[in-house]
Amino acid sequence: MSHTGVEVQSAEMTVGKGIGVYAALLVGLIVLIKLASTFDWFSGAVPFFAYFVFGFLLNRVVLRGLIEWHPVYNTVENVSSGKLRALIFWPISYPALFFRLSVVKHL
Repeated sequence: MSHTGVEVQSAEMTVGKGIGVYAALLVGLIVLIKLASTFDWFSGAVPFFAYFVFGFLLNRVVLRGLIEWHPVYNTVENVSSGKLRALIFWPISYPALFFRLSVVKHL
């Protein structure tokens, strides 16, 4: 809340912003993989852990801002399986999500 008593809301997540965050994290992962293959001292574990950290960041920043779970389907099983799927398979699941959201918005 600001000093004037009016609640200040952060900028809304859009599909375009989500694609930008996704692209930046994907490029970051590719750079880490290249560094791991280039330098002997750079452990392969770093890209492995970065993969899951980037998936976690996408879930917290992008998924939370783009998706509102329907009250009927807002169960622990449905939400946890959706979020875990997005975390583990983020290089594939997020482009599919962006495509589906674009179809819903534009068609």
